[in-house]
Amino acid sequence: MSSNDPIKLIEQYLERVRVYLPLDSEDAIVELQTHLIEEAQRIGGGTMTAGSAMMAIERMGDPKSVANEYAGSGKKVGPVPAEYVNPVSRIAIVLLGIAAAVITGISLLGVTISQLFGTEIQNWPLSIPIMIAMNLAIIIGIVGVISLLDRDKPLTEKTTLESIFGIGVEGFKPKGRWDALGDLVMGIFWGIIIMIPGIVILYTEAFAAVYMVVVVFLFLGAIRGALFYIGGENNFNLAVEGMLSAVWIALAAVLINVGWPLRYVYANDGISWTLFDLEGFFLENSIPFVPFDWIWAVFIFVTVVIAVWRVFVSTMKITMYVRAGKGIWWQGNWGERRSLRTPLWKRILGEHDQFQQKETVYHDGYSESDEQ
Repeated sequence: MSSNDPIKLIEQYLERVRVYLPLDSEDAIVELQTHLIEEAQRIGGGTMTAGSAMMAIERMGDPKSVANEYAGSGKKVGPVPAEYVNPVSRIAIVLLGIAAAVITGISLLGVTISQLFGTEIQNWPLSIPIMIAMNLAIIIGIVGVISLLDRDKPLTEKTTLESIFGIGVEGFKPKGRWDALGDLVMGIFWGIIIMIPGIVILYTEAFAAVYMVVVVFLFLGAIRGALFYIGGENNFNLAVEGMLSAVWIALAAVLINVGWPLRYVYANDGISWTLFDLEGFFLENSIPFVPFDWIWAVFIFVTVVIAVWRVFVSTMKITMYVRAGKGIWWQGNWGERRSLRTPLWKRILGEHDQFQQKETVYHDGYSESDEQ
């Protein structure tokens, strides 16, 4: 969808460039944004319009080429062109992480892959390279068709292929500051709730034996949230998240065998609140307790998948930061991308207020002075 806001046009273009850059390329995006704003103002004779912004974007060129030339998007790997190496690798890693998370989750539930998909695999392992070759041919064909359909789109509109590649960018996006605050608050909240005596008496005997371990884990999760809220994403916080996620996977292996945690629930008899033996009611009436067991199994499955994904992402990011020469702790970001409306270089120089007074932002090609 086209826009008459020059800043929005630049933002949309840079979102396309971001797809082809390495994950830690926010500085490159800000520098490109600064260059485009300056170029658009120069073309517009000191002001910026949608037309001058589009001309600056067109002069900068195709997002794939810009990413490759500006930051180096990598070397060609087999049939994959250099500009596609980063996004293809990233989406492959995301899919691998998701697969590992799901497989771990279903394995914890005691379900095997053969039970899910059957055992109709013939000529194994000869069929593996054949299937890989066939899938690659299909993927190349699909990419070619999508590229043909996207060829007439403007430079500011993300292509279908880039929207798919964007999953890789979002998959490795840092934890947001509000998400970190949510981890802090909810960890403390649920840790306290689980310890309330009026709640403890509801537990089954098996869960009552381990609930304090869950409480400790929730409080540790709150500490993790506090660390991310204070320091953003850095190697120390990522290591803490990875270790806590690994601990939860081990704890989940115990909890899945503990089963549904509540034996009793509160019921109102019209006069007062009393304890109702939920498990006993099902047993006395020969009603299968399966629905509750399945609810518990789904809960464990989802949390384990999330935990495995966090271990996977934390490990990948720490490796990336170590290669970049970063240490254990630094003030990281929280996943909120820098505002393109307030360039970093303007903030550093303390010139933003002066810039706002001097610059006239155009949304329809006319200046405020012209409209007056």
